[in-house]
Amino acid sequence: MATTSLNQNNKSKLNDYSSNSTASDKLILYGDEAAPPVRFVLMTACALGVNLDFRSINLFANENRTEAYKKINPLQKVPSMVIDNQNICDSHVISLYLCRKWDTKHTLYPQDDLTKAKVDEILFFNSSTLFPIDSEIFSKFFAGSSASENRIEDWYKALDFLDNRLHSQPWLAGDKMMICDICALSTITSMLCLMPLAERHVGLKKWLKAFENQPFFNINKKGLERLQKYVMIAKNGSSNNY
Repeated sequence: MATTSLNQNNKSKLNDYSSNSTASDKLILYGDEAAPPVRFVLMTACALGVNLDFRSINLFANENRTEAYKKINPLQKVPSMVIDNQNICDSHVISLYLCRKWDTKHTLYPQDDLTKAKVDEILFFNSSTLFPIDSEIFSKFFAGSSASENRIEDWYKALDFLDNRLHSQPWLAGDKMMICDICALSTITSMLCLMPLAERHVGLKKWLKAFENQPFFNINKKGLERLQKYVMIAKNGSSNNY
């Protein structure tokens, strides 16, 4: 098992965007950029201009299984955020915390109750449906087996649900990009490393294109390149075909 990366030599900081947080906030984020939930938090922070002290936890070297990281997150998952010695261990909660504290103009998380409910609906959909399917399919892939046809069908049905929303509006919760769009982006683009969108997902294709001008686009791109690297390693050593 690899040694933990919770040390100064393996610590990296996201200094490529401005900060409106203060040193006293001590926002330490542990994670692997290949993981969709980690990129979700990184992109949210970037969109809000919040500086994070990012510390790499290499999932492919099992660094999340070390005793040192277990003290930070007993579930041994990523991401985890430490704020003044308090731990938050869910990407949706972390991103909502960032919005509630720094999104004073409600650009990513709306103030209106109905629009907020629409945003929450997609966040909960990602947590309960979209990401669990992603996680299961990737877990099987890296274990050298294929996902069932039923599970692949579940994935495309989940995409149908999102695509249908985009027939009448440009973003998942309305006429502007919000936190739920960033959340779904990280999950969907990860799965694209294994399976393409269906031809019928015209709305999603247009929606994905709209992110290219966002300031956080390169964060997602960088993480996907890391994920794709390990996907190719696994494909070269197995007979999986997606």
